[in-house]
Amino acid sequence: MRCEQADQMMSARLDGRLDHTTAGLLDDHLATCRACRAEWRRLQALDRLLTSAPMAQAPVRLRVQVMTRLNRREQARRAIIGGTALALGTVALALLALAPLLVGLLDAAGIAPALISAGPQTLAQLLVSLGTTGRAFLLLIEKFAVPLAFLGTCSLALALALNSLWVKAVRYSRSTRHPRD
Repeated sequence: MRCEQADQMMSARLDGRLDHTTAGLLDDHLATCRACRAEWRRLQALDRLLTSAPMAQAPVRLRVQVMTRLNRREQARRAIIGGTALALGTVALALLALAPLLVGLLDAAGIAPALISAGPQTLAQLLVSLGTTGRAFLLLIEKFAVPLAFLGTCSLALALALNSLWVKAVRYSRSTRHPRD
């Protein structure tokens, strides 16, 4: 065993996180290594000093500040997770709703069988068609950019409001089940 490994094991042993087999390996190393044995004695003395020191209570104001910050951080984390889940769910639903439409368009236009039978020429024509469609789509986006941005902002605001309501409902539900003293 190397001294670096023994050093890590000493801390784990003081914390009570070392199993009997590993503790035996550490004891074997300490029996043969003078430097690690001295370090082990220093760590034990420090541990005794720290465990015998009286515990001081933090001032009430500090405890309130710390707990408030921890609660805010937890709320922010939950809001982010909830908002992300809501956004991903919305995207998944949109994709599920559009998938049959896309498959229907491909089938109705006869694109899939044409691609299989005609090969590269049909693929080139499809790419030209997609390019034209893409340019038309970009023109539409330019024309409706402001309304779409407004719609997107409204959708985001609605999603955040629903998420906030959900968090409040969960908190209310928890507070009615486990009232605080």
